[in-house]
Amino acid sequence: MDMSFGENLRRLRRDKGLTQAELAKLADLKITHMSKLENDTGDPKLSTLYKLMGALECSADTLLMDANKVGVDGVLQASFDRAQQLPRRKKAIVIELIDSFCIADGMGEIFNTKGWTYRDGPTKPIGEGMDEKEQG
Repeated sequence: MDMSFGENLRRLRRDKGLTQAELAKLADLKITHMSKLENDTGDPKLSTLYKLMGALECSADTLLMDANKVGVDGVLQASFDRAQQLPRRKKAIVIELIDSFCIADGMGEIFNTKGWTYRDGPTKPIGEGMDEKEQG
């Protein structure tokens, strides 16, 4: 199912933990206009889109894209765009999480080539269930 502009706007607003009234105030819009946008009963002007992008701290792609159509790469890019808005300390945490995940994924590939089982999702810590010789 395609995500409409209004559904996407609502999702972004909720992701920020904002009410319609709070977002309307941040974007300098009337709450009735915000409600119409979220219910897809009104089309936003370009100036309204700019106000919403500023209030939601997001790019035009993030605000306008349909996550179901752009695929995983588009959604990943939108996530990176949102991460750009984080404070420096939180950006460092995001970088650490991504790096740790990529390293763990690479380790899984190494173990796959040596006959170890690597599963997507939560797994036992590496080495659990191995005898002392195998643990090195």
